[in-house]
Amino acid sequence: MADLPNITMSLTVNVTEGNFTSPPASSVAPAAVELHSYGVLVFIACWWILVAVLGIAGNFMVILSAVLSESVRTMTNVLVVNLSVADLWTSLSLPWTVIALIGNGTWPLRTVVPCQIAAFMWHTGLGASLYILALISVNRLVRITRPAIYRRIFTPCSMVGIVFISWAIPFTVILLPLALGIGSLGHDLKFNTCTDDDLHEEAAKYNLAQTIGFYPIPMVTVLISYIIIYIHIRRHFKRQIEQKKSNSATLSADPIEASGTSVASMSVSGSDGTMVEKRKVSRHQLQITKNLFLTCCAFMLLISPYFIYLFIPNANDAFALYGATILICNSCVNPIIYAAKHPQFKKVLRPMLRCRWSEIPEPSKTLRYLRKKMNQNA
Repeated sequence: MADLPNITMSLTVNVTEGNFTSPPASSVAPAAVELHSYGVLVFIACWWILVAVLGIAGNFMVILSAVLSESVRTMTNVLVVNLSVADLWTSLSLPWTVIALIGNGTWPLRTVVPCQIAAFMWHTGLGASLYILALISVNRLVRITRPAIYRRIFTPCSMVGIVFISWAIPFTVILLPLALGIGSLGHDLKFNTCTDDDLHEEAAKYNLAQTIGFYPIPMVTVLISYIIIYIHIRRHFKRQIEQKKSNSATLSADPIEASGTSVASMSVSGSDGTMVEKRKVSRHQLQITKNLFLTCCAFMLLISPYFIYLFIPNANDAFALYGATILICNSCVNPIIYAAKHPQFKKVLRPMLRCRWSEIPEPSKTLRYLRKKMNQNA
């Protein structure tokens, strides 16, 4: 409202000089959509820029770890790295929204094209993250419950198609309504962000298309997959306990037979190392599944408030910006989880953080070449 005298003066000068042009529509924030004070917008802008810095740095390191070490180049980790690409893609869009937030209803640059591109990146990155998490949960489901067919399904060729699908769906969800004239992307004066324009006459339909296209299918897929994994693992350990009890009963009933059984067991385990190795792999896969389940839980908790707001009719519009602020935190959370918990990535990320390149396990050709060059220069 403080800008009204300046606007009036500008219009008066233009009329006097015979120039009947009016200020750009994006340069004035209607009073009816002033949902937050400028102090709140500045605080949220600071938070977004912090998330952007952490998200860009963290996800770049996860991607770089796959370049530097062959130990993380598994079929599952193709999806994990793809998730980091999506989070990096989203993080790169956040600084433009910071400009919009600080502008408080004005776009300081000559063109809004960067804001439109950032809006497209934000929405497609968010949608890709959701579908990649759903695909990761399916990957874990097959790996844990049907290991025999896992390698037949998740091949290098199929992974290319899976990665393509994870991006094709969000691109379609965002671009198809725009092609039909439903909604628009760019500088949203209602929330002072670079997202979809909530003052557009078809904004409600566009939000509904995003919600239906992005939220229910991945959410249901993740929930069902991990419920089945949990039931399978619980039954597996229950059978193991029952088998141990049965073996203990056999040992106590016939010591001579028990002794022979024990020796036979030792003989089998000693002569056939693959049996022991399979147990280790199973335990290792369980750790990976727990880590990725934690990643999915973190993402769903962070994204749910925003999509619940979109679902609720006549919800308080002031909450939308807070929900989006909670949502974007996901862009920087995953690398922290990987560095702390993931059994493969933490062995690579931790030496990278300390710049101890010689400690990175299974160095790739790229890392070996770089280390050779560094030694020559030293």
